[in-house]
Amino acid sequence: MASLTQANRLVVKIGSALLVDRETGNLRSEWLHGLAADVAWLRAEGTQVVLVSSGSIALGRGALGL
Repeated sequence: MASLTQANRLVVKIGSALLVDRETGNLRSEWLHGLAADVAWLRAEGTQVVLVSSGSIALGRGALGL
């Protein structure tokens, strides 16, 4: 099995607990900006990054006022 340092492609699953503040229901924008910076760095190094999120359901609830 290859190590992460040698991987050509990374799949990162991001759950609701990472995307949404539990107390406010708001998007954790600062954390998301940090993730974007990390992904940009990996892309610049030649690594393909696939983001998979289950957090869209939690964000949708907030947008719909549920």
